[in-house]
Amino acid sequence: MNIAFLNSIDKETYGGMEEWIRLAAVGLAKRNHKITLIGRTDSYFLKRAAEPYKNIQQLTLDISGDFNPSTISKIKNYLDKNKIDILSVNFNKDIRLGGLAARISGNSKIVWSVGLNITKDTFIHKFLTPKLIDRVITPSQSLKNEITELGYISKEITDVIPISIEDNTPYSSKLDARKELLSRYSLPDDSIIAVTSGRFVEQKGHEFLIEAAKSLVEEFPKLRFLFLGDGPLKEMLENRISKFDLEKYFIFAGMLDNIDTELFGADLMIHPSRVEPFGIAILEGMRASLPVVASNVGGIPEVVKEGYNAVLVSPCDAQKLSDAVLKLLQDRKQFTVMAENSRKRYEEFFQMSAMIDKIENCFFSLHDQNVSETN
Repeated sequence: MNIAFLNSIDKETYGGMEEWIRLAAVGLAKRNHKITLIGRTDSYFLKRAAEPYKNIQQLTLDISGDFNPSTISKIKNYLDKNKIDILSVNFNKDIRLGGLAARISGNSKIVWSVGLNITKDTFIHKFLTPKLIDRVITPSQSLKNEITELGYISKEITDVIPISIEDNTPYSSKLDARKELLSRYSLPDDSIIAVTSGRFVEQKGHEFLIEAAKSLVEEFPKLRFLFLGDGPLKEMLENRISKFDLEKYFIFAGMLDNIDTELFGADLMIHPSRVEPFGIAILEGMRASLPVVASNVGGIPEVVKEGYNAVLVSPCDAQKLSDAVLKLLQDRKQFTVMAENSRKRYEEFFQMSAMIDKIENCFFSLHDQNVSETN
């Protein structure tokens, strides 16, 4: 099949759905499908998603308004010229630009691969969106329930396909990764490293972890909090850390292309989100054998198994977050078992091949439907 992924994320941003697109594109390209990634000119998304496969191409666009006729025309011409069978779109803007282009072309089926509930109770959403999509993919049942709640997205056309990630064990042992991590950030050998991965936005709830850290470091002064990512709230988080005199306990690693060392060398993962449709960062922590303390929201309970590899707490509650982390750190036996179980759960439920199988089957069914309709 000829498959295109359209994502209008701004130039500097790279989040969970951008990573999903990259993983899906690579997995499908390895199965000899021809892939095109469509995004903004000079976007980090396209730079990060670039892979050395001859059957992955890129189309760059100067994306502006939701109904920009020039952009729609460029997408339509590309769909026609390259005989695109499936166009996967992400944001509402993508649905309108790509969906209209595909409908005008008449040759491509549109899949809305949604990573966050962006449905709205407005006339334009209720009227236009159903006309511009043929199928919907969500990573969790929780998100499916949310996006179908208003009624204009049909449950019958919505598939739940959990995100999976490539198996990656870059170090022969966690000890090697830990040595590299301690050296990279000049940390003492006896540090306890808690990693948190995600954009610095309100959704991720970093501020509750900072508040929880006040009591945690009193009990465990060797605890260090490693923040992976970047975003608009970075200065606010730094100011809050300074307010509580916690500077020596926090490390801002920035936006890294490769976080293997940070994950495989850490001790545990803390994920204090307010909202989380799935939690790909948690999955990356599970792959690295990290026990998880996370908010009991959205799709997180579908990714982890509470009491098996994770402790789940109420969101936006620094005290409960602190209590959960403290209890886990005090029980070394449970800590070790949960670490082992995280890796087991990843291996059992979140292997890449299973996700690509499901995406491929979804796309093939639409392709066959398209062939049937045109004959």
